[in-house]
Amino acid sequence: MSSTCIITDSSAQFSFPGFPGKICLKILQNQVVYIDSGESINPPPKVNELPAYTNSHFYPKIIAPTTETVYSTLFEALPFYDDIFILLLSKEISPLYQEAEKITTSLHGHANLHIIDSQNSSLGLGLLVQYASDLINKNLPADEIEIKLRLIIPHIYTLFCTPNLSYLHSAGILDIGQSTVGEMMNLFPLFVMEDGKLNPLQKVKNQRSAIDYFIEFVDEFDDLRQVAFIQPAAPAINESKLLHQHLDEFFPDTSYTEHLINPFISALFGPRGFGMVVMENN
Repeated sequence: MSSTCIITDSSAQFSFPGFPGKICLKILQNQVVYIDSGESINPPPKVNELPAYTNSHFYPKIIAPTTETVYSTLFEALPFYDDIFILLLSKEISPLYQEAEKITTSLHGHANLHIIDSQNSSLGLGLLVQYASDLINKNLPADEIEIKLRLIIPHIYTLFCTPNLSYLHSAGILDIGQSTVGEMMNLFPLFVMEDGKLNPLQKVKNQRSAIDYFIEFVDEFDDLRQVAFIQPAAPAINESKLLHQHLDEFFPDTSYTEHLINPFISALFGPRGFGMVVMENN
């Protein structure tokens, strides 16, 4: 029987952390560093300890795994597997995919390497990894698995929302004027990931309005496989119950889970950032 493993990165969140196949999962670690007056804070603050604002003195910095780390992870796995699926966060967010792609062209060994840009991050990437694990457990041919993975990616949708607009400025997503005015007006901008890029949708006044938009968004689908909600650092959004109730009523066969924002996404969207990932049945 052929053996297969999956390599992903630490931006991924999993809706079911103990999913079958996790034993063959290898994770490349992104480093989230918080800079204060030019010096990195060590140990870094926890998500619920982050301030609401960043500035020129305090800001987060995401550091992708080094070339040496990526190379050694792939090189060490080559002799032990027939196929290695490399599923990484969007190349529009991080240079990790391009770095891994360069390395795979120079590596030659026993395993066949299948590198795929997830065009996502967080739970979107995690759902793709879990889907890949399901396909591997069904003993499908590797080429068929790769086709199915590439076909499902356009059916994974991620929405984000945050009032911590200075974090978006630090990440290069908003300019200083947009972030300053948005925070002064207490706005909650909504973003959707399309082709791996974060694109603005609209601005709402509060969390309840964002949840209403999330509910309208899921109603555009006919056949949902899973919906996962990303809660901000405390306090949690109680209005997420409305989303859960709506799915129970209109999508009773759809799996629904909730998760706390992870350090990677909080570095982009701040501690009060939240979101939703929708995965269609394909």
